[in-house]
Amino acid sequence: IIHYAFEEAKQAGIEQFIFVTGRNKGTIDNHFDHSYELQSHLSRKGKETELEMTRDWLPPAGSIMFTRQQEMLGLGHAIWCARHMVGREPFAVILADDMVLSKTPCMKQMVQAYS
Repeated sequence: IIHYAFEEAKQAGIEQFIFVTGRNKGTIDNHFDHSYELQSHLSRKGKETELEMTRDWLPPAGSIMFTRQQEMLGLGHAIWCARHMVGREPFAVILADDMVLSKTPCMKQMVQAYS
């Protein structure tokens, strides 16, 4: 579901991503990285279609950042933890547990309304 939210944000034109995570969430940053072992295995087996599926969606280097919220002190605190990465730029908060079914993705509508 986090990947779905990421894809929706990309479709809305968002180019920089900041993830605020907590303890035991290392699989999130690993998800947005090359899976060298899997890619090597697929390459050896000649599974080119599957190999491309592991690579063609990866974001460009430097477009994803991670910061930690050491204590679970709420959404406002999580946003505060990313304040130095965000600076004074406009930003969107995407909660991966909120999904909206729409012809035009919700985040794209919000970016259009902001513009």
